Amino acid sequence: MKRTWVVAVLLIAAGMALATVELTSARLYKKQGEWLKSLQNYDEELRKRPESLDAYFERGELLKEIAADPARAGLAKQIAGDKPNPQLELYDRMLADFREAQTARTAKDENTAKKLKKKIEVILQDLWAHFYSQAVQNDSSYARAVAASLETPDPRTFLQTAIENLDMAIRMVPGKWNAYGLKAQICGKLDDRRASAENWRLALEKIEASDMAKDDPQAYRQAIEVIRANLLEEYYSMDQYDDAMRLADEILRVEPENADAVQFKAFSLARKASDTTLTDEQRKAMKTQAITALQSARTSRPDEPVILYYIGQFHLQLGDTAQSVQAFQDYLKLDDADREVRFALGVIYLEGGSFANTVKARDEFAHLVAIDSTDVASWINYGIALIRLGDNVKGKQAIEKGKSLRHE
Repeated sequence: MKRTWVVAVLLIAAGMALATVELTSARLYKKQGEWLKSLQNYDEELRKRPESLDAYFERGELLKEIAADPARAGLAKQIAGDKPNPQLELYDRMLADFREAQTARTAKDENTAKKLKKKIEVILQDLWAHFYSQAVQNDSSYARAVAASLETPDPRTFLQTAIENLDMAIRMVPGKWNAYGLKAQICGKLDDRRASAENWRLALEKIEASDMAKDDPQAYRQAIEVIRANLLEEYYSMDQYDDAMRLADEILRVEPENADAVQFKAFSLARKASDTTLTDEQRKAMKTQAITALQSARTSRPDEPVILYYIGQFHLQLGDTAQSVQAFQDYLKLDDADREVRFALGVIYLEGGSFANTVKARDEFAHLVAIDSTDVASWINYGIALIRLGDNVKGKQAIEKGKSLRHE
């Protein structure tokens, strides 16, 4: 037993002998809680021996412990100097040290670098989880504050803090898509559409580069569907129609029946077809493409009236009045109260050449003025329809009503 104890002591002594005075001092000061002296000795060790991987790792650990402890905020500020965010500065120094600790200078360093890499990954994953959970809590606090109609403090401050937490999480592990996805949602709540879109794009980039598709295919499919749907919506809301169509096409190559992709492609084409900077020929070609896409969208979303509205408008602009009328009539079966579609139908019935039907025009405009008695254009068109049907008195009264409203 005594012999074993002696051997152990000799082994410890041998291990200590391998360490330099500076490294040994740094470790001892750290154990004693002399953080600043420990850091100074690590600095001196690396000044003299910049190839010391252990010193980089241990100094990074020390910086992490100081940065993570609110009780050491004063020490963090002292170390960070004039930097505006001492915690961020220390974490950045930690990350720099961890990068150096994983960089083998010689063949002999390779095993050490590999071992340190595993330790560093655990530390960074723990830090990522900490900051991500803080962001989730702040997001939840925002939701509770809004539900309770609190105005002081401003609930949006919770979201700003959540974004700061997520930025820290991303610093620790840039490759995890979850943080970008949550940040995108929070930016959306703050009405920052551009930042929201950029973070959804990054979330898509990170998840596609991950092993999730292989490790958990079902979770991957669900996550990718949510990310793409949100990114499509953001692109469309910011009028980035080319980006929306590109993403929609990527989705449709894999999922030809994806309803969101079909609809956003159709709507993006529809919006681009209204671009007055395009030539008439380009716009006509775009409208034709838009109608094809809209018909596909209608198949996937038969109860979406706005699809029928666009189909009707583009058929009308392309001179296909019959298809336009059919689309508008189908629209009203889904949404009988829409005034704009009724007005478009009324105009077709009033002035649509071979599709003119003065009785139907009268009925549409009568319906419109009954819904909104201040509708100038509908009153005038109603009067014209009545006169054409031989009711001159009521027709003139309707036109006068419209003119009087125009001057009010």
